[in-house]
Amino acid sequence: MLTKSQAIDRLLREQPQLRDRRFGLPDIGSRLDGEQFNPTVQAIADAIDFYGFKVRDKNIVELPDTDLGTGNPVEFRPFPPAISAMKKALDSDMMYRYPYTEGDDKIRKQLLDYVEREGFINTEPYSFEDIDEKGLSVHNITFSVSTSVLFNQIINIISKPGDVILVTGPNYGLFTIRTERAGAEVEILKLEKEDNFLVNPSKLANRIDLINESLQQVYHRRKGYVPRVVAFLNANPNNPTGKVMGKKEYSLLCEIAEVCKKRGVFIIDDLVYRDITYDKDNVAVPIATIPGMFRNTISLFGLSKSYSMASLRAGFVVADEIIIREIVNRIFQEMDSAPDIIGKALAGAFNATDERYQIYDNYFTELRALYKYKFNLLKALVSGIDTVDLEFKSKILEVVNETLSSDDSKKVLSGIPMVDFPENLVPESGFFAILDFTKIKGMKYNGKAIRTDRDLLEFFYKTSRTRFLVGQSISWPYEDELVGRISFSIDDAKLIKACLNIHNSILLLEPKDDYIIRKNELKDQAQMAQIKVDGWKAAYDSIISSTYLKKLNYEEQTRRYESSFDEYKDLVFVAVRNDEVLGYACFNPIPNVDMFDSELVSLYIKPQEVRKGIGTALFLETCKQLHSLGKKNMVVYCLSDNTNAINFYKKLGGKIVKTKEAKIGDKYYKEYGFYFQLK
Repeated sequence: MLTKSQAIDRLLREQPQLRDRRFGLPDIGSRLDGEQFNPTVQAIADAIDFYGFKVRDKNIVELPDTDLGTGNPVEFRPFPPAISAMKKALDSDMMYRYPYTEGDDKIRKQLLDYVEREGFINTEPYSFEDIDEKGLSVHNITFSVSTSVLFNQIINIISKPGDVILVTGPNYGLFTIRTERAGAEVEILKLEKEDNFLVNPSKLANRIDLINESLQQVYHRRKGYVPRVVAFLNANPNNPTGKVMGKKEYSLLCEIAEVCKKRGVFIIDDLVYRDITYDKDNVAVPIATIPGMFRNTISLFGLSKSYSMASLRAGFVVADEIIIREIVNRIFQEMDSAPDIIGKALAGAFNATDERYQIYDNYFTELRALYKYKFNLLKALVSGIDTVDLEFKSKILEVVNETLSSDDSKKVLSGIPMVDFPENLVPESGFFAILDFTKIKGMKYNGKAIRTDRDLLEFFYKTSRTRFLVGQSISWPYEDELVGRISFSIDDAKLIKACLNIHNSILLLEPKDDYIIRKNELKDQAQMAQIKVDGWKAAYDSIISSTYLKKLNYEEQTRRYESSFDEYKDLVFVAVRNDEVLGYACFNPIPNVDMFDSELVSLYIKPQEVRKGIGTALFLETCKQLHSLGKKNMVVYCLSDNTNAINFYKKLGGKIVKTKEAKIGDKYYKEYGFYFQLK
């Protein structure tokens, strides 16, 4: 019988956290040293841990899930010059020797030529005796296995315990975690809607000053070093928003640069998505190209994202020689040297030759078009086919129809009910998009309300086996909202089926807790009448004759509703909050006429309560009731000019199967008949 050695027993007594370490999987939610993350970072760590491991069930092998959160680039050929450079290296004698710790000078010279051609400048002379240069040299560059490793080393070099790294929210959550694991503290600078999700220089300055003042107060009695904000992490383009600060935002970048330089704060410029900026004329501008900013900036480049070579794990850093020296020293301590094969790939991708730039233009023209198409595909699946760019519409229709049945195609191309993109947050780079699920907040599944990010992730995994990064994982700045970061770089068919599954999951939801849905009562009729009159005047302005709309009044409509109450009392559902009627739906289980055996006669919501999920909840409750009565399908008619209603019913999966004329007042108006199958 095997027993543990005394050495193992002693190790486990001294480090009990090793007992709980998951085999083969990183324990994101806890620090390796057993200490606690600060609350901000702990929230991010817990959310990523939940997404990556804890939400997954034991059936994962038999029933694979669809991961919409992983940041793999699209399945596209790697950048040809990088592959060519690696192949040549494999056939050369370089494979038989150990590489230099700092990397081959020829490789670094190629990278240097690239950054100089891209506009990197250093006009500041050095004041150290052993450095006799100004401008750039190979000593300003080194490379290693991924920008993540380089980032960890940078944080260790520029910070002391207690120092703060300021990062944006939204952000790439793993960088915040790695900051704390490297020994620094993390604070969040919120990117807000009013600023178009871009860095606001004034808010940046105020945030730095506030943090520094707070640290001064905490450590004012401390002798020696007082912690401070030492760096600002600027991802340009941003992950996950896809926002870009390019030539059009140059003045904004200059203001950001000045704020940090004035306060002695490094800018860590993460540029890994730079080359897949959709607008080739507004590619992200590196801050190190701004005069006077080189020595205050640490720039990161990599092959994983833009160059479709995530598996290689290759990145390089451009910075002041003092920082590069220390990074090289740490590379030596940890791994002797970075493999030159990585350096060759980097030099193939990033060099200043005209040939490389010619290949670059062709390669990235195609890749950018592909990502723009991918985003439009996601947009069609989320917001409906009519919202996409015209140049992609026919291709999207073709691929959806090839993937799904006719009924499912129509459903998925109508968009996902109660889900959309945050206003004005359209990605300009990368392969991620933010989806807003806030409208389903408070709705229930199997009696459990969806209120938190965890609830949201659990719901979709249980009902559709889909996963994605939620707002908590990416430091979404609006805590009352439920959002998800969705990758649209996956296979078209997988993305289409995943969105269909999400669509179907949402149709399973029950109404929110803050209101109830019940059958109407006599006391409700006056409020219902007011909702109809107000709703008609809001929805049909410029559609129906103004003369007719002016004649509508609360008193007459109330009288009509009250007089017919006994006849229709079992056919009307109302949404009520504290005796206030928010909306109502009227249905008719009519005998089979044409192809229909029931009808949703009317659905009205208070104008101020529109777009809060109430209409969807009433619709679903009506469908449920009709199905319980043995009905198999339902028709809904709406005016052909009522685009809001048309989009609403399309998102719910309705398909137009009939048109007719409806007389309103003394005029006739065209109506569409939407068909719904009751399940």
